[in-house]
Parts: sequence; structure tokens; C-alpha cells
Amino acid sequence: MIQINIGDHVSSEAGYVTVPNSFRDMTRWARTKALSIAKNMPSADVYFRALPNGHSLTTLLADRSIWINYGPSLTVLGETNFAGGKEIAIAPSSYRIGRWTVLATLIHELAHVDGVRGSVSPRAAEDALLACGLGKRSEQTTGVDDPSTPYDPSIRG
Repeated sequence: MIQINIGDHVSSEAGYVTVPNSFRDMTRWARTKALSIAKNMPSADVYFRALPNGHSLTTLLADRSIWINYGPSLTVLGETNFAGGKEIAIAPSSYRIGRWTVLATLIHELAHVDGVRGSVSPRAAEDALLACGLGKRSEQTTGVDDPSTPYDPSIRG
């Protein structure tokens, strides 16, 4: 399954480092919840298969070459080294907000791993959260954020 950098991986991306001990349980929870979503919510796999690289969420989560790292200097919630890349970094701000934001960041970044380029499809990565039950369609259609969900209609890229 997708791997968490606990010090056993050196990322090819400068600034992507080992997930600190204090954040590992939250990262494991997010990975486990993402696996549960893929297993129990068919719309997630359907959405991901329609992305540029055509992989299901289930397939991405089973890919041992994808790494979750920590991005201590990131000013956004998370980042992937490039569209189609396999190095994900989650920012301190995601962890400060909480585990649902870490999960949402992971799902968003997995859409980039599946080939979404923010400059080409500015909402496609964030809209993956809707397919995973992490937002309300009304947030997407009205652009009004519901603070009870991790989906953020203002996020682009």
C-alpha cells in the first residue's frame, strides 16, 4: 500500500522529509480512512478512473511506490512533486487543522498523482473530495464553503 515516510525513505524532492512521530498516527488514520472510502464508496474509483492517468483510488492506494512525506516549509496544505509524480508532502497547517484535513489533502494530492495538472484542470483535484464523500455538491455549485466538511470550493490547483 501507499507508504508513509517514517525515516526509511529519502524523497527525490527537496524539502520533503520524514513524517514526524507526532503526526504519524494522524497520517496512518488518513491512509486507513482513504482505503475505507475506496472500498465502500464506488464513486471514488469512478472519479479517479476519469482523471488523466486513469487509475482508480483503490489502485493508487495499493501502489507502494507512492510516498507520503512531511513538507515543513509548505505554505499550502499539501503538494505533489509533479502531476503524475509519486512524492506527496503534507504541510504543518494540514496537521494543525486536523485529521479530516490530512485525509482531504491526501485525496487531493492523489488526484495530482493520477495526472491532474492544476493549471489545466484547476478544480479537478479538490473535486475528488466530493466523489469521496468529503464535501457537499452544494459547496461546488454555490462556491460557499461549509465549514463542517474538508472540501473547500475556493481551492484551485
